[in-house]
Amino acid sequence: VSVTTASDAVTFNHSIDGGQALTVNSVAGNVTFTGAIGATTALGGLSVNPSAGAGTITFTSTIGDTSNGAGVIGTTAVGNAATVDIVFSSTDYSFDGATTFTAKTDADIDMAAAVEFTTVADNISFASGDIELADGANLDIDTGAAGGNITIGGSILGVSVETVTLDAGTGTTSVAAIGNSTEIGALSIGSAENGGITLNGAIVTDGAVTIDGPVTLATGAVSVTTANDAITFNHSIDGGQTLTLVSGTAATALQGEIGGTTAITSLTITNGTAAGTIEVGNIGGTTGAISIGNTNTATITLDGTAYSTGGAQTYTAAAGQNIDITGTAATFTTTNDNIGFVTAGVDLANDGTTTFNTDTAGGTVSFGAAIETDGGDDDLLVVTSGSGNVTFTGAIGVTQELGGLSVNASAGAGTITFTSTIGDTS
Repeated sequence: VSVTTASDAVTFNHSIDGGQALTVNSVAGNVTFTGAIGATTALGGLSVNPSAGAGTITFTSTIGDTSNGAGVIGTTAVGNAATVDIVFSSTDYSFDGATTFTAKTDADIDMAAAVEFTTVADNISFASGDIELADGANLDIDTGAAGGNITIGGSILGVSVETVTLDAGTGTTSVAAIGNSTEIGALSIGSAENGGITLNGAIVTDGAVTIDGPVTLATGAVSVTTANDAITFNHSIDGGQTLTLVSGTAATALQGEIGGTTAITSLTITNGTAAGTIEVGNIGGTTGAISIGNTNTATITLDGTAYSTGGAQTYTAAAGQNIDITGTAATFTTTNDNIGFVTAGVDLANDGTTTFNTDTAGGTVSFGAAIETDGGDDDLLVVTSGSGNVTFTGAIGVTQELGGLSVNASAGAGTITFTSTIGDTS
């Protein structure tokens, strides 16, 4: 069934049902669906100005029902690169088939109320145009555990801490910039099904950010900034871009390997100037430097086994024994670049050997405060710096002794400096 006008408006004042495909072409005219679509019998497809036409497209009611079934079984294509606005005013939009919404790149896709989009393991794409969430219009997009891909080509913006939940199951999720200041609240991307996630821009929220799936940094510098809310990446992070994470007084936790498949460019994790906590698992590779923490960071926990970078490594936390190395046989390596622990003392707590190696041409290795262990005489420290200097500014093993200490024992021309004591004769 098709409806075509010569730039005139098209309005459906009541519900639409029936197992046939519906196509509407209005050129410049607006298209309005006032009643529910496919609430009783799903349509066989839905196309609204899919190739041309600048008119606004409005869905005042639902498409199907996320509890009882899809309103369209078949392909849905709404809008095109000239569409000036797409408006969703209701709460449920359910599809069984590939689904695409497209607007002008500088236009909006408006969500007027809290809304859920679902598919039955089919791809859903908001190809272009920014998604604008009205006050209280929380956004939920779910393609099911079996996975259809979710693609958000434009930004997601809000008004007052609207939440965003994107769950593609085993499918992939790709997003552009999300949020600005306090517009977006809690953000959740991914799920236990571990579909891949691609980040293409800055994320700014006034709520916790949870990224649950292997991440690719794809387009330009990527950053995640919250207003004192937790940031959690549950899986690996790869891609040749810079990554900056700022969580204020809240925790930042990176549970998977960073740069293990494709080295990222650089990594900065900071709480701004606040006293949040930071946890970092393995760093498999960066082409540049990493900087983790600030002078107020409450604790840094390094619970991985390998931290390998193509640039300098700097770890900074508040004064006290606030940098904990807990990963089994943890190894820190650079290619002739410096490794430094600033302000805070280091606790070796992996009941094994912790190794620092800055290669033969030598980067420096410096400890800005005390080095202690968790007791048991089984935490050993090995440092190899080539021609780079090694500096121990604080006391070593005064409270809990090390199980062993080796500094350039077999080679290395760098100066070794102990500014404070090793142990305590009393």
